[in-house]
Amino acid sequence: MSKNLFIVGPTCSGKNEFAYELSKYFDIEIINADSIQVYRQLKILSNRPNDKELKIVPHHLYGHINNKEYSVNHWIEEVQQTLLNVQKRNKIPVFVGGTGFYIQALIEGLSQMPSINKKFKQQAEDLFFNEGPDHCLDILEKYYKERIFPKDKQRLINRLAFCLEFNDIMENNYGTKNPITPNPLVIQVTKPKKDLYNQAETRFHKMIEMGALDEVKFLYESKKISKTLYKAHGLPELLACIRNKMSLEDAIYDAIHNTKRYIKRQFTWWNNQKFSELNLRINYKKSFPKDSIENINIYLNQ
Repeated sequence: MSKNLFIVGPTCSGKNEFAYELSKYFDIEIINADSIQVYRQLKILSNRPNDKELKIVPHHLYGHINNKEYSVNHWIEEVQQTLLNVQKRNKIPVFVGGTGFYIQALIEGLSQMPSINKKFKQQAEDLFFNEGPDHCLDILEKYYKERIFPKDKQRLINRLAFCLEFNDIMENNYGTKNPITPNPLVIQVTKPKKDLYNQAETRFHKMIEMGALDEVKFLYESKKISKTLYKAHGLPELLACIRNKMSLEDAIYDAIHNTKRYIKRQFTWWNNQKFSELNLRINYKKSFPKDSIENINIYLNQ
């Protein structure tokens, strides 16, 4: 059975640093599990590994996607091919990132269901934007017992499109889940919340110094930004600054504040997750925890 390691946790917890320390003890290759670091356009703002870090160990699926929609299904498809290549080289694949849905989908599998025709997706979007979310919820009430997702636009539109096409709800059509990486060793790297907040603030100021604003200006000039890329932390605020709707000082303040709110949610979410029977929680500091090496050795030699 193939072995897979996951190094996961909230933003600014030290996942990459942990992985680089790990490379001193094991012959690994890193596979990106961050939904924003796949994008070519935001190297600085997404905190992608720099040139020095890329030389430490082979990296995969970083900065390879242009400004377009990119989903968990696209990622899993690419991961499957990447895994085959890493395993052929007899290296240990290590997934590093904090996008929980990506990691959950890879370990537990995604439910397969009928794809929605573009015509019905467009119809659902038109209803949402022209008639409003309440009108969409009224339609969905014919299918669901409760009013659902009033604040989640994308999930509401997707479910409406599915109901319009198949006259049924998504939940009745979920197929069997097929895990891509069953029984991995999951290492959850974390720090005290206060340390995460301080690191987020320091890091964002450093990103600005490194040219994050110019990076966003270049993206802005492309006229269209994909919905998935737009979710990058700090991007909406810096775009508002570029559009003269906000000062740079206010944009930085709001970006840091919103990132801290996200970290708080991540912190709680990760503390309640157990994707695998083999879970380690590491409060990672500068001293590399030697017990992690022992646990990884046990897992790899089982």
